[in-house]
Amino acid sequence: MVDTQRNLRLTGEQTLPRIPEVPDDLVNAVVHRRAVLFAGAGLSRGEAHTHAGTSEQYLPSWGNLLIVLVDRACKKRYVSNAEAAKLKKALVERKYLFVAEVVRKKLGAQEYDDALEDIFRNPHLRPTQRHVLITQIPFAAVLTTNYDKMFEAAYGLKGQLPPPTYTFGDAPDLVSAISQSRFFILKAHGDIDRKNTLVLSERDYRDLVYRQPGYRAALNAIFITKTVLFIGTSLTDPDMNLVLESVSESFSGKGPRHYALLPRREAGNSELEHWRDFFGIQLLQYDASKGHPEIQQFLEQLRKKVQARILKG
Repeated sequence: MVDTQRNLRLTGEQTLPRIPEVPDDLVNAVVHRRAVLFAGAGLSRGEAHTHAGTSEQYLPSWGNLLIVLVDRACKKRYVSNAEAAKLKKALVERKYLFVAEVVRKKLGAQEYDDALEDIFRNPHLRPTQRHVLITQIPFAAVLTTNYDKMFEAAYGLKGQLPPPTYTFGDAPDLVSAISQSRFFILKAHGDIDRKNTLVLSERDYRDLVYRQPGYRAALNAIFITKTVLFIGTSLTDPDMNLVLESVSESFSGKGPRHYALLPRREAGNSELEHWRDFFGIQLLQYDASKGHPEIQQFLEQLRKKVQARILKG
């Protein structure tokens, strides 16, 4: 595999490189506009400018978001301390859909919407260098489970109108964009601009899976016809698993190869084989350090190889 190429230490001992080489197949897919970026919660962060300087601030993943909502419900006395403790225990057990349903009901529609606004519309956050770097790579589309507006803002920095953004409620427009090879951003689990599209609770997920056949067909079309590069997600990420469950019928082992960039510590040989054989996803592993700068290094390597291939013709 690509990431098994060896570097030699001065002592002669063989070691794995910190980041994997970009596969030629992935480079070709990007050059020919056949590659789609799947951006997970690890890319859901913004650049915050304060008096102390510039820093990156994470926007919460699904599990962390639910902790924030439970704490808010407890602080405002919509739930007792004992109820909050039980809900957090359920989160440890990964009962995300159940907790989301309970906390939304307890908060009520207005308080629930206000909480999401406070979290995902932080006016001090701007796109990070990673977002900007992604706009310099000619992906066919960006698919994300994040609710925030960082990608739209990043593409807007290029001096052009932000690309069209679709959710599961836009199946006809999404299918049209796919069939005509137009670039778009797909918010797989909703857009903060349209709160009725946010997939967070059990009810939301049921609606997505069972009442949106056109959307699921469009997702299948993406995974059948495009090479998907997963970045900023993990094998245990519930957001990723919901998407893969929605399109599992498209994985027959005969479609394009997909790739997932993730820390080496997250997968052993059995996981490598499972994701390759069952989902057609090749894992590209890196040695993660604080802040995961390896993600940006990989994207920069991909950008350079794509540019070189385009110039070469």
